[in-house]
Amino acid sequence: MTPLNKFIALRKTPRAAALGLQSAATAEKRSEIVRDAEHSDRATELRAIGLPEIQPQRREGAEFGFERLGNVGVYVVTAVDQAQAQAARAVLEPDYLVMPNIPLSLPATALATRRLARRPAAPWPEASGVALARSRGLTGHGVLVGVLDTGVDADHAEFARRRIEFRYVPLDPAPEGMRAVRGFDVHGHGTHVCGIIAGRNVGVAPDVELMVAAVIESETVRTSLERIVIALDWMLSQFRLPEHQHKPMIVSMSLGFREDWISAPAYQTVTEGMRLLLATLVHDFDVLPVVAIGNDGPGQVRAPGYFAEALAVGAVDFEGHIWEHSGSGRAPDGPQKPDLVGYGVDVVSSLERDIRRRSIYAPMSGTSMATPYVTGIAALLAQASPGTQGAALRERLLSAALPLPVPPERVGAGLARYV
Repeated sequence: MTPLNKFIALRKTPRAAALGLQSAATAEKRSEIVRDAEHSDRATELRAIGLPEIQPQRREGAEFGFERLGNVGVYVVTAVDQAQAQAARAVLEPDYLVMPNIPLSLPATALATRRLARRPAAPWPEASGVALARSRGLTGHGVLVGVLDTGVDADHAEFARRRIEFRYVPLDPAPEGMRAVRGFDVHGHGTHVCGIIAGRNVGVAPDVELMVAAVIESETVRTSLERIVIALDWMLSQFRLPEHQHKPMIVSMSLGFREDWISAPAYQTVTEGMRLLLATLVHDFDVLPVVAIGNDGPGQVRAPGYFAEALAVGAVDFEGHIWEHSGSGRAPDGPQKPDLVGYGVDVVSSLERDIRRRSIYAPMSGTSMATPYVTGIAALLAQASPGTQGAALRERLLSAALPLPVPPERVGAGLARYV
């Protein structure tokens, strides 16, 4: 039987607000939010109309049904026909925003042809403050960082002898569900991003605790909203473990979509849904979402980077000059983006390994590279100020930024740095 209707339903109100909390600023509040997430009468009503519940990691070949992703407040519904889809919408729409499963992709990045077969020196200029952080013993220890990308080569020299929590979220249909395997990446983009954040030699914050979800296919660099919400739900399930309750949490996303990629009737619903997803991260879990603004040049900004809840990142070179392709502009809800910039031009980081298992490095350019740089700086600032996370960490980043002699509409507060 082939499913005919599929949609994603996001809870309209973050649970912190629904429970009368301003945010999940403490572990106790976060636990209260989690308890609320684990109970829902909507599941009973969906089962009553003939939709079986599918366990996210044990699909067992199910062709239709619903998945409940309690951490992000999402239902993923695959109905057998239009009538059942309409009935499911009627169950969910009073409290949930229903939207289609849209495609997303990486911003196009520039990969230089020169590749390095030996270990490169750390590339960060003095203005970054990375050397100052090292002199103070700061390496991002005790900070959780989630990465949504093409994956990570866990056996690259930059990640030797460390544990990386990794999940592969397959394309739909995926009978086996999300897979916990050793980290792999046949594209290189995710490995490059992870190297910038946490590479042992080239990383800004080499001792952060990495959690990587492979959600982007290597051949097309495309993904979908469904895969993003499944990955975020997994990350939040890790963040809420007792041993992680008091740790700062950051999510790095070098992906997004432009308005012209989505049909006009669906655009408003989809963008509202993406904003709800970010609001859940920010308000329910005190996560700092660091998001690439895109490589479409001035006057162009991508979602989800352009939302107020996202810390949107543009790219500059190592001399502080704006990269010509770095996006900027006013978001639909008003704020000027990006919020700040990071080094994103000819950044050397881990890429892949050759047939002899030798680790390869390469320079790449894009807001995809600037985003993990900013993520790493955020981790250093979080370690330096215990208890600083979420909105407070965002303000710390913005206040510490180095002003640049560039129009502020192109660079926001300036260059992210440790001070």
